[in-house]
Amino acid sequence: MKKGYIFAGAGIIAVSLALVILRNTYARASTVPDIFRPSVVMANVPKGAVMYESVDGKATDLIISGAKVEILRDIGARWYYIRHKNSMGWVKGVCLDIPPDRPTNTAQLSDKVITDYANSALKSRTPHVVWVDIDRQRVYVLKGENGKREIEKRIVCSTGRNKTPTTRGSFETGDKGERFYSERLKSGAKYWMRFNGSYLFHSVAMDREGNITDPTLGRKSSGGCVRMSVEDAKWFYDNIERNTAVWVY
Repeated sequence: MKKGYIFAGAGIIAVSLALVILRNTYARASTVPDIFRPSVVMANVPKGAVMYESVDGKATDLIISGAKVEILRDIGARWYYIRHKNSMGWVKGVCLDIPPDRPTNTAQLSDKVITDYANSALKSRTPHVVWVDIDRQRVYVLKGENGKREIEKRIVCSTGRNKTPTTRGSFETGDKGERFYSERLKSGAKYWMRFNGSYLFHSVAMDREGNITDPTLGRKSSGGCVRMSVEDAKWFYDNIERNTAVWVY
């Protein structure tokens, strides 16, 4: 589950630079085939909006009425970090008209398409590579040496809704834990692993006692994290090493 992190201007710059470095190191996404439909979330700005350097920082730009912006991440669906033309910054959620989630793409990729692209474009510091396919609501786990990996597991998942999108780009897995529960959100999960700040891989949502409260998989349903079945989350927790490359597209 996501927490309400507030980034200062310097922190945003650092995150942006880190993403650029990771993209250059772990993914060559400029050669993505057309069959991989990018899950970019575009929102309308009906009445204009002010862009800020941070949620409590100074204004940096004015977005005119009728403009379209790309949503990159959110804080509680109240603030959104967006890209507008050549600028990035924060805008208030009330200024945006976010489209409904599009249906999951049911045309699944073949093993050959997945392995051919992963072996040509994705590199990792561990034996594994993790590819999150938002369009198809699948996680592909590949294992082996760089350039010679094979699919080890396909996992049905649930990523963030358009109003609370999963961050796209190249990342690495980080710390992990067996369980968490958020008093603020009144929700928790099992077998979590971090891949980008407050964004995690974890099981379907649970209450304080560990009872499943939202079993949805196969379509967008989360607040930004990547949800899996309890069984798949446990397998992921047990098998994926820290510093494994993660590509979310």
